[in-house]
Amino acid sequence: MFSELVDKIIDEYKKNPRNKVFVDEQTLLASATEETGNTISIEQLRSTIRNFLSDDMDGDDYFIYDGAIYACAVVSNHCFGNPAEHEDDDYYSVDYEINWIENNDGSFAAEIRPT
Repeated sequence: MFSELVDKIIDEYKKNPRNKVFVDEQTLLASATEETGNTISIEQLRSTIRNFLSDDMDGDDYFIYDGAIYACAVVSNHCFGNPAEHEDDDYYSVDYEINWIENNDGSFAAEIRPT
C-alpha cells in the first residue's frame, strides 16, 4: 500500500514539476505503519505531528514521526533528485524541508521543498 501511494505522488509530480510537493495524510500513515511494523491510528499520527510542532514529543512519538517522514524522504529523493544515478549509494538523500499543514478537519499534509 505504501509504495503505491508514494508512486502515485511521484507520478503526479513528474507530470507537472514544481518547487514543492505534498504528501497526504494517508501516505504518511501508511509510511508510519510500514516503518514501525505496528498499526498506527490516524489519531496517533495526528497527535504525534502536533507534539512535534509543539516540541513536546516523547515515547512512541519519535518512532511514529520518523516512520511518517520516511515518505517525505522517498518523495523528495524521487521528485527533486535522481536516485537512479546513485543506486550504489545507500546514503543518498536530497536535502529537503517539511512544512506541516493542518487542514480544517484536523488532518495533516506535508509540504516538501528542496533546500
